[in-house]
Amino acid sequence: MGMLKESIRDCSRAIKLHPSYSKAWYRRGQVHGNLKNYEDAIKDMHMALAFENSSMGKAQVRVQLENIMEQSKNAKKSLTCHHIDGTNDFDCGDYEVDLPEIAQFSGVLTADRGWENQAENNILPGHLVLQEEPYVAIVLKRCRDTHCHFCFKELPGDSVPCGFCAVPLFCSENCRDHAGGNPSGTKDSKNRPLSEQILDDSYCETQTLSLFENDSCQTLPVELKDVNWFEHKHECGGMSWAAVLPTEVTLAARMLIKSIDRQSFGNYHDHSTCVLPNLCHHYEKMQTADKLELHIFAIVLAFCLRSSTPEMFQITGTFISKLVLLIAQVRVNAMAIMHVSSPESVGKPAVSRTVPTIADTITCSVQEVQVAQAVYLRASLFNHSCDPNIHASFISRRLFVHAIKPLPPGSPLELCYGPQVGESRLEDRQRWLEERYFFSCKCRACSELNLSDLCLSSFRCAKHDCQGVILDKAAVRLEKLVGTDFVSYANIFTRDLALPVDERLRHSIKNVSHLISTENDSMTDVSPGQCLRCGSMSDLEIMQKVANQSLGYLKRVQGEICLTSSTGNEKQRLLDEALQFLQSLRSVLHAFNKDIAKAEDIIAEMFCLTLRPESAIHYCKVSIQILEKLYHSDHIVIANELVKLVSIELSMNKYACAKKNLARIDHIFSRHYGCNYDKMFPYLRTLQR
Repeated sequence: MGMLKESIRDCSRAIKLHPSYSKAWYRRGQVHGNLKNYEDAIKDMHMALAFENSSMGKAQVRVQLENIMEQSKNAKKSLTCHHIDGTNDFDCGDYEVDLPEIAQFSGVLTADRGWENQAENNILPGHLVLQEEPYVAIVLKRCRDTHCHFCFKELPGDSVPCGFCAVPLFCSENCRDHAGGNPSGTKDSKNRPLSEQILDDSYCETQTLSLFENDSCQTLPVELKDVNWFEHKHECGGMSWAAVLPTEVTLAARMLIKSIDRQSFGNYHDHSTCVLPNLCHHYEKMQTADKLELHIFAIVLAFCLRSSTPEMFQITGTFISKLVLLIAQVRVNAMAIMHVSSPESVGKPAVSRTVPTIADTITCSVQEVQVAQAVYLRASLFNHSCDPNIHASFISRRLFVHAIKPLPPGSPLELCYGPQVGESRLEDRQRWLEERYFFSCKCRACSELNLSDLCLSSFRCAKHDCQGVILDKAAVRLEKLVGTDFVSYANIFTRDLALPVDERLRHSIKNVSHLISTENDSMTDVSPGQCLRCGSMSDLEIMQKVANQSLGYLKRVQGEICLTSSTGNEKQRLLDEALQFLQSLRSVLHAFNKDIAKAEDIIAEMFCLTLRPESAIHYCKVSIQILEKLYHSDHIVIANELVKLVSIELSMNKYACAKKNLARIDHIFSRHYGCNYDKMFPYLRTLQR
């Protein structure tokens, strides 16, 4: 059945009941061997050998032990890291990760951006910049029944509830104990004798505990380390705060309790008890309605804390005010924990999956899904850029930050807080940042005109031989000043955008908006519906109506062809309709419009469903080419789409093309996730084999 993790759990429970049951040790060792957890497999086989009584059984165990030891030896020989030299290993739940050296960076106070993290030495793409455990974390409400409340992995069929209140669910006894839900009292397994350790899941299972025991948080103050602090313990006893209160309020409560437990910031009467240093809250910039909401949440939280630990808290106006600022801190600084969703996490287990058939390839893509929210103290100090040079990823609760661009000494390390260039337009990005973080972004992507912001949601010129764009918003005012230093900017989306200095970028903009890129000394007003390349006029209202109708019809046909059980003529009729709607979209939207990329991808999916892979490959490639214009060739979005393309190519036995695209996936993923990305995505290893 391929349910290997469940098999390990069942064997572990059998060992709990009967520690000398050799068959359970033997079976679990076999499963560990299949999962390439050779160290655990060898330990289990030695235990099985010690408890086995029959000579025939001992001989069978010895043969299996020798095979596993040989496999382990070969694995160590072939273990190389092509991008980064690893130093030591640690266990990240189900992943055995080679941990590279961490790049050095330091905080610098700047005049225009305040506190800024800058590289101290040359940092290459793919280099690990930061790894950090959360100060506090919580699973999202919609994931409470599907994901572990401690490590945030998907729950198995036999999840483990809290031993006291039975409200939170965990993937194992180990996670439950680490969260503080053990009815017998949480103990440190290192201080127990081996006879007790082998009866506990912390020994019997390869779980996430070692991830936290080997935490490299030596860069944090000693008082901030997570030693013997249990985030669920103060919520236990029948008060299901996390299930009722908003996520940010529960996180604020955990931050408060943890700071008091650590005695890091004085007693609970001190203002600093509630508000962590170096974390901004922007309370003074909030709207009145938002402030009122924070005060209501703070009052509710105060009564919850009072009922839970009346000896610690007294409800006063000062205490409520401090809680308001603490919740505001969480709202501004909390990060979304994203877990990667790929084919191995859906349907059949990864170990039993083979190369997909053409009908299966529509699911063979990789995407990030938010499962939890957390506060990371060091990571919260990274500044924002809409075109970031570092990327955040997560294994279980741990945050990893990798460089995705070359960073010379003194370069600012910039993380994207939300939508990036290529994902949304300039005005939408600015609005989102203003509403959530109360600042106007002035990064390079928001200060210079770029092809993505011009084409993302633009229309095409009515002239068939013109590649110009027509913006869907109000008038554009263009101003050029010629002097010793040429200055040119376009006022688009109510912002003055300088033309890029890079000639290659300027040339790509000139192809679609000649009026902007020309260097004549002029001042021009461009009306709505006017082409930015040739100046001809089009009816924006009609084009918008055609685009909305065509995209809506296309999605309807997509749903019908996915649900229909008919074959042959009926599916061909639906496919012909979809191609007509795609042509209508092409007639009004610019060739680099993101909706065109979505439509091309929908058509590729339909060809997969009708078992026509050659055509599916063509439309999939067209979609990727458009996304490369909107993002860049090494963006993670491109790699995610290439996974789908490779799956189609392998279903047709096009191994040469698939190998070339896999090399490109390797290049992009190693930049964003480091050299261990293949251990995070077992499905990619299946494709590579």
